[in-house]
Amino acid sequence: MFKQKRGFTLIELMIVVAIIGILGTMVVPTYQDFVIRSQISEGMQLSEVVKRKISEYYTENKRFPQDNTEAGVPQPQHLIGNYVQSIHVEQGAIHIMLGNRINAHVKDKVLTLQPAIVTENPDSPISWTCGYAQAVEGMTAQGENKTDVPAPYLLLTCREWKA
Repeated sequence: MFKQKRGFTLIELMIVVAIIGILGTMVVPTYQDFVIRSQISEGMQLSEVVKRKISEYYTENKRFPQDNTEAGVPQPQHLIGNYVQSIHVEQGAIHIMLGNRINAHVKDKVLTLQPAIVTENPDSPISWTCGYAQAVEGMTAQGENKTDVPAPYLLLTCREWKA
């Protein structure tokens, strides 16, 4: 009579392996982008103290600090982390130099945080923009934006939005 066939043929197994390979090539780049964004977020966390000091300085002096010393924060080479080489203050803007153990795609790149003030009322609270994001209408960002991190690796709030 007829033998009952059990198991898979070599072709069927090869098709399954090919499908898994294709899915894997789609997942790896997405996961890498996620890892890079999480590494960059360390710079955002480290800059919180610097942002607070700059805001305090602006409230007291009605102008932005020129450098780290004037802002009352440690020198750039002393503001470091696992993925941050240094944090520079320049005319109120914060420049986060990425490095140390960060992914090679963003090593030695800069992410800038800029204070933004209400143009008609500089006494209003300060807002912050980061990366390629622009200040909203009615606000003016201070300092130079030196961001050179590729946009896909930035947090959503740091990307340029067009309406």
